[in-house]
Amino acid sequence: MAAVYQQLLSILFSLSPHFSMNPLQRTRKLISHVLSGSQSRSNDIPPHSHSNTSPSKIHKIGKRMGSSKGSRWIRRLCRISPRVTICSLPDEVLLDIFEFCLLDPLCRVRTWPKLVHVCQRWRYIMFASPLRLNLRLFCTFSTPVRRTMDVWPPLPIEIHYFSVHLRVEDNIIAALEHSNRVRRIRLCRISIPLDRLVTVMQEPFPELEYLYLEIYGTTLSVLPNTFLGGSAPRLRSLDLRHIPFPALPQLLLSCNDLVVLSLFQIPQSGYISPEAMAMCISALTSLTELSIGFKSPASRPDPTTRRPPPLTRAVLPALTNFDFHGVSEYLEDLMAQIDAPLLRAVAITFFNQLVFGFQHLPWFMTFSSTRRFSLIDFLKFQISCRGVDWQVSSVAQICNQRSFVLSSIKQLNIEELGSIWQVDLDDSQWLELFQPFTAVQTLRISHNLQSLVVSALRGLSGESVTQVLPTLEELQLLRYQASQHDNWPFIIARQHSDHPVVVCSRW
Repeated sequence: MAAVYQQLLSILFSLSPHFSMNPLQRTRKLISHVLSGSQSRSNDIPPHSHSNTSPSKIHKIGKRMGSSKGSRWIRRLCRISPRVTICSLPDEVLLDIFEFCLLDPLCRVRTWPKLVHVCQRWRYIMFASPLRLNLRLFCTFSTPVRRTMDVWPPLPIEIHYFSVHLRVEDNIIAALEHSNRVRRIRLCRISIPLDRLVTVMQEPFPELEYLYLEIYGTTLSVLPNTFLGGSAPRLRSLDLRHIPFPALPQLLLSCNDLVVLSLFQIPQSGYISPEAMAMCISALTSLTELSIGFKSPASRPDPTTRRPPPLTRAVLPALTNFDFHGVSEYLEDLMAQIDAPLLRAVAITFFNQLVFGFQHLPWFMTFSSTRRFSLIDFLKFQISCRGVDWQVSSVAQICNQRSFVLSSIKQLNIEELGSIWQVDLDDSQWLELFQPFTAVQTLRISHNLQSLVVSALRGLSGESVTQVLPTLEELQLLRYQASQHDNWPFIIARQHSDHPVVVCSRW
């Protein structure tokens, strides 16, 4: 047992740098307890075991816990008190140790089964406090699920499979059959027909907190409206990828505590209108992250049934991050119906189209019904098409609309989306893109685009040198060499202005 005790403390010391001081204070209490001995076992500890150990020394030992010498200190402590065993520690101290060792979620699922196998007393202490220790059964590839369920107590279940195929289907179904105990479900790259899985998941999952489903290489008609029994009251994160679920608004009516909602690559069969989407998310007052992405540009509002925007917008009081991939008409109709006063980050990817027109999107990003003017911290625009020239001209068309307020952006990053082997891009298109960014101080260019941007800036002369990016201070290029760019007319002219530009390497 002494060896087990020493190993346990070594684990404790190795984990200590990653956590707060509260567990460290508990561990110092443990060291003090071991060195002084408990009152009930005082006769088992020799008098000399702690005669030379002062409180200040114990404090110094605690401060060294996060260092690489921690295990050496443990061995010294064990030599100081050779007759102290793990049995000398009260249940509460052992419980503190177990709690500390299980703080890391990645280690918890593999560590607690080893601890309960040490002895009957440890097993009793841990199973008496499953909520405090957050004990859960982890079902994955190497887990014989049906046998596991018969061996362990009825603990909460987490299901994690990173590649779902026929060989693991029975295991997953065996775990899903315990629907009243399942807390987390993560099924990635599902490459098998989902009929059996969907049938099992039509039962209520009252304890489910996290759900991630991703189809890969297979198809699914639609998820039925009885999915998850039609309600998930404790769900906090929902992530569906390539999965059609037109009955989603009905399910979301029961998810009052939902924090993260991600719908990526929505097929046409799972299309949800902007009105229905706005109505269902309007009740999610705890929602902080919202992602909506469609698989095809065919997922767009019907122009014959589009309605005028409502007089009042639904407020999402906690929303800070918004991600969208689709057509601009859908986004406009959605933005006309919702308001997010705490919005800080927006990432938008549009399918390629000839004309972009916005009225409600700029208001959504910069104004709020509760705060007159609010600037977001992060804004990202992408155009889903192959040609860089189309991407640049489309983004320039979007950014140059008067309704957008881009004059406060301090840093501009430009990256390509897709191949750039065939480029028919005029320098004037870059200058048009830079025009609304009058406050940019840092410009970052990806490696594949920097020759095109440099060519556009190199051709500037006269007054245009100070009119393009007038406040620019730093141009970041990959693998920059000082002799390459210092002789640009653009750089030389800016050195004599109020805003000189420094060209530097990003790496």
